[in-house]
Order: sequence, then C-alpha cells, then structure tokens
Amino acid sequence: MRAHEVPAGGEAPPVGRRSLAGTDELLVIKQTEHPGEPAVLHRYDTPAGPHPRPVPGSEGMWQTAATGTPDQEKAVRRAFERVRTLGEYFGEGEFGTGADALIVQSRRDRAHKAVFAGAELCGSRHRLHIKGARKLTGSADDAVRAELVSGVCLFSHQNLRFIDEHGRGTELLRADAAPSAARLRSIVTEGELSLYEYETVLRQSRVIGDVAALLPSSLALTVTVDVPRVQYYLYLLDAFQSGLVAAELAQRYFRLVDSRYTRVLDLFRRHIRRALDAAGRPDVPVRTAPGLDPLAECLWDAVTTGDIPRDDDLLAMMIVGGDPMWKELRELDVPRDRHCLGYTSYLVELLRAAGLSDDGKGALSINVDSFGEALLFDQARQLRQRLGAPEDDPPSLGIYAAETVQTLRPDGHAASLYLTDPGRYAVDEDGTRVDLFRLIDALYAQPPPA
Repeated sequence: MRAHEVPAGGEAPPVGRRSLAGTDELLVIKQTEHPGEPAVLHRYDTPAGPHPRPVPGSEGMWQTAATGTPDQEKAVRRAFERVRTLGEYFGEGEFGTGADALIVQSRRDRAHKAVFAGAELCGSRHRLHIKGARKLTGSADDAVRAELVSGVCLFSHQNLRFIDEHGRGTELLRADAAPSAARLRSIVTEGELSLYEYETVLRQSRVIGDVAALLPSSLALTVTVDVPRVQYYLYLLDAFQSGLVAAELAQRYFRLVDSRYTRVLDLFRRHIRRALDAAGRPDVPVRTAPGLDPLAECLWDAVTTGDIPRDDDLLAMMIVGGDPMWKELRELDVPRDRHCLGYTSYLVELLRAAGLSDDGKGALSINVDSFGEALLFDQARQLRQRLGAPEDDPPSLGIYAAETVQTLRPDGHAASLYLTDPGRYAVDEDGTRVDLFRLIDALYAQPPPA
C-alpha cells in the first residue's frame, strides 16, 4: 500500500513548517513540462487585502483575504456568509470563518468560478464550498436524524493505464473517454495507493469528524461510505463487447478493481472511525454503500461467456436487488442506459440519505465530498423535487473542502489530484524533497478522543 512509512534506508523527508489540522498557507504543486521531473511545491501566505491576488504561476486561480468589506467580490462575500450561516445552524461556537478564500476558475467554463471560503471547525482549518446553506433556517436541533454520505474514487488517471497493441496508453477511467480503436493488450498499475486516494481519505475523514462533533450529541447520525467497485467494471464493457479486450484481461482488471476497492474502503472506514472517536461520537455507525453489487456476479459471468446483458436487464436487476429508490428513479427515466448506472448509484445514496422516514419527517442529509462531485448534489436535489419530497425540510447540505494541495498542470491550469496526480514526492522551491503523504499526515493528524 502506498502509505506514509519512512522509505527504507533513509531518514524521513521534511513534512512542512507546521503540524496542524489544516493550514492557513496555500499549498500549490505545479508540474513541470519535462516528464520524469518532480513537481514543485509552493507555499503562499494569506494576502492582506480584499481584492483577489493571482496565485503565482496559475491560470484562473486567485487567493483573497477574508475581510468582509463591501468592495470584496460578491461571490467571496457570499461564500463566507454561507460558512457563517452553517455555523449558526449547527449552533456551536467552534465553527467560524478562516483567514482567506481560494477562487478557482473552471477550465471548461471560464465564466464559472468556484469559491472555497476559509472555515475553522473544532480546531481544524478547511477551505469550504458549501451548498444548501443559502436559505438555511432553524437549527440542527430541529432534525430527527442525520445521514452523512462521503465517497472516494479508485486509482487516479496516472495510477492505472491500459496499453494497446501499438504500445500506446488508452484512457478508460472516465465516462467521457473516447473509445479505444485498437485492441488492448495489458494493464499497468501502481501497487501503491495514489496520492489522490490517500489525500481524499484523510481530508474527508477529518471533515466528517468535525461535522459529527458539531451536530447535537443527541441527534442520531449514520455515516455512509460510498466507494465504487462494480461501477468501475462498466468502464471496460464497451471495449470488451467490441472485441478489443480478451476475457483474461477483463478478468484481471476486475480483480485489480476488487483488490483496490477493499484497500481504499478499509483505509477510509478506519480514518472515519478514528475521526468519529476523536469527535466523541464512537456510537455513530459507518455503513458501506452497496453501489452496483447486485450486478457483480452477472458481469463476471459476462466477461467469461462473452454474453453482455442488455441495458434493460441490468436495470431490472438493480430494481429487484438494489435500493427501492432504483424503482422510483426508473419511473423518471433515470438511468437511461448502462452508461448511466454508475452515476445513478451515487445519486441513489444521496436520495436515500434525504429520504422520508416512517413518521413523514426526512433526515438532515449532508454530503461531504470533493468539489468535483458537487454536481451530483445538485442533481439529487432536482430529483428529490421531481419525486415530490418536501423541499429542504430538513435541509440537504453539501460540504466540499478544497484539496489539501492545489495541483497545477505545466500550463498553469488547475486540475484535481484525480486527473493530475504528481505522485508521492515533490520538491520545495529550494529543491528539498517533500514526502506528500507525510505532509498530509501532519496536516490532518487526529487529536486525542474527546
């Protein structure tokens, strides 16, 4: 496992200047244009003024102080207002605004900018993008129960590669990836966990623990961990059905997915458990989302026999063997085909979390995830309305903490760790090697149990 042990035969690399639960510094890793060269870790202090300051070397990334002055950018003021509103909703004194905000422009839609406002939760420092707090009223004491859902994907784009018959790498781990035109011959994967997987687990576990500590101790809370497994099987089906993947290679891929799922799920559950214990909530159950488990045996059989089930048959299996929400979504024509199955499974968990209980009172649902998954939250709310559920009673909240380190491509554009994983090591601006796993460990070290 790609963990945080000191490399054999050497001393531990430096992990940073401070050992805090989060940091006020903005940590930015910029990749070089030369393959094989380590990425460079930059550290930037909070700017003093209210006007956004471009992050050096970036395209479409700014940092600004949390001044709250009238001439501060409207989107920034709103982001901090949502942090304050959420703090008031939780009703605890340990929720306040942080020192700065990070603004990131979408590379695909340059008119869209995401703002991550600094927040301090129970001694932790995060930069948060919050959804569902705009019209928030009342308090968490009004809720009957709370459901928190969090997830992490497997591998990263650099961590798992398919090689075709011409020796070229082929991208398959994206729903919008172009189909392969050549026969796939092998799979190259790292035996260690990716920085994306490790950072996401530690960052989101810490947010989960902080939120649990802020909720009323009398409020029943369940945490659901949604890690995909069978969803990853689907990425290979088109190529297999087109005769571009041999059965043996497909089976090897399934085994790699299963192994990775087990390791990532175990790591995530352990860190969530530690965070909940530290928050004084050892009673909180941690549930594992079933995802597309009802399809696992069927898809294993399919790559053995070459007989891929029809889309309608796969949907029927989920309706019979999955959450009852699948039947309700099917009546809304969601999903439309097998390519939407994985995406819909994540929506099912968000809708289940906000579902109505027997007494007609829904749950306070909280999605703690990476910002790239925020669109799921928006679509789940739209589907909830189409299903006739009471609007925001109690509320659905989305809490998305910015990644510990912001990653820049060589051209300066921001990309998630999933898309642009620099690996375990980077170098400081003075050339000192930095173990990024140990850096993240230090920033998110768990406090002793409450």
